[in-house]
Amino acid sequence: MRIAILASNLIKIPPTPKDVPAGFSGAVEEIVYRITEGMVKRGHKVTLFACGDSKTSAKLVSVTAKATAKDTKIGVGPHIAYEYLLISKAYQMAKEGKFDIIHSHFDKKSAYFAPLVETPTVSTLHSPLEGSSNILSHFKNTQHYISISNAQRKAIPDLNYIATVYHGLDLSTYPFDEKGGESLVYVGRIMPEKGVDTAIKVSQQTNRKLIILGWAARQSMKYYQDKVKPYINGKDIQNHGFISRKSLKEYLKNAKALLFPIQWEEPFGLVMIEAMACGTPVVAYARGSVPEVVKDGETGFIVNSSDNDKRGDFVIKKTGLEGLVEAVQRINMMEPEEYQKMRLDCRHCVEEKFTVEKMGEGYERVYKKIIQQI
Repeated sequence: MRIAILASNLIKIPPTPKDVPAGFSGAVEEIVYRITEGMVKRGHKVTLFACGDSKTSAKLVSVTAKATAKDTKIGVGPHIAYEYLLISKAYQMAKEGKFDIIHSHFDKKSAYFAPLVETPTVSTLHSPLEGSSNILSHFKNTQHYISISNAQRKAIPDLNYIATVYHGLDLSTYPFDEKGGESLVYVGRIMPEKGVDTAIKVSQQTNRKLIILGWAARQSMKYYQDKVKPYINGKDIQNHGFISRKSLKEYLKNAKALLFPIQWEEPFGLVMIEAMACGTPVVAYARGSVPEVVKDGETGFIVNSSDNDKRGDFVIKKTGLEGLVEAVQRINMMEPEEYQKMRLDCRHCVEEKFTVEKMGEGYERVYKKIIQQI
């Protein structure tokens, strides 16, 4: 198949911490890289539309020499015009019959262009859909949509969904450890929706050191200053910021558990499967994709966030902060053999559902299904 993979030119592919501007995660760019390389390995003719300093085995097409986030003449905000310039380039080439399918990683922007060519477009929805309903309601059928969890669909259930494809990891790059360590770990942006302040409270109430691997964007700075920074003491509560993926994997491997106390409907949560790949169980609120990713009682514990928002019947009956604390205490009290089994179950779960091979198979099936419908 001749596949066009359409990404933003804001951040270099694959991203490193220095490439990612404040307020962004680089997760989408990491997934785009894995999909692109996977499709090349599968023998497809792949064209990646991204910034000019991206690294890829596919053919690279760009309209900017480097990532717009790193271009002092462009930067964040004005970069949107250059995203549309890149999208336009992709659809010009599609109009010339260069591709069998376009795989967009823009939730909405490609939807404006998709009806203008005969080449079908499928868009992976990487973000929560709550804020997109007004625009996407006009483009329900101009392109196909891939959700990254079934929970993501709830905000707009009648889009032209063709599949749910979970994110996947290259397990050969994730170190596994049966024993783990003693610290709790939080990974991600420091913002109210991620519940970092809740993770701190869990650490305090369980007497477990918490290592925060996160950063605060400008719009979340007050939250960071008020709810997080006062508790960072370099001992019991540490913040190591946005670190390299190699270092991240070491922290995950050496953790007792990952805290994921999200306050919003997270569409996937890549760090959950990254932690599980290293053997580290997840303690999370039952929001968004969590019940699809974590096997309650096997690869961690799922907790209802409140008595008024019960999403299921889980092992931990307490809700909210009390439930998270009990989950961590249960993990702490496990016998070594029981805890090692949980860590093995974590790794096996990722092997079964969340590998780059599984993700590649899922996207390849989608491409073939769409092309056969033409």
